[in-house]
Amino acid sequence: MQSQHPTQLETVSRCLHHLIDLRAALAPFHITIHTLGERVQEPEGRRRLLTLWRLCQQRLDLLLDAAPRDRGWAVRLRLLRQEVEDNLLDEAYSPAALADLADGLDQACETLLLKVERDLREAVAEWKGKTTER
Repeated sequence: MQSQHPTQLETVSRCLHHLIDLRAALAPFHITIHTLGERVQEPEGRRRLLTLWRLCQQRLDLLLDAAPRDRGWAVRLRLLRQEVEDNLLDEAYSPAALADLADGLDQACETLLLKVERDLREAVAEWKGKTTER
């Protein structure tokens, strides 16, 4: 009989899946900031960024919902998210600051990817240990 609580392997696997989805959503957002440059402040550029950011928000929510609550990286992602949103909502937002924040999100995701990969290896080793005990 399977437990009602997700195993460590299931949790880590979900986090990895949502992290990959987030990185896929962040890529066009990040590229658009860099390719548009100062034009991101024009109405069309702003609309494009806001549209791209909505998908990033959804993916961030899924990742943060799947993650264990006690993770320091989750706090960092929440702070970066809030800074991006504050910047996008500002009447005269800074494209340079937005590019820096997008870089920060990329770096946070890269760090998290390494952490999740390590957690996944540990979870698989734990699972293998349990299945050989039977």
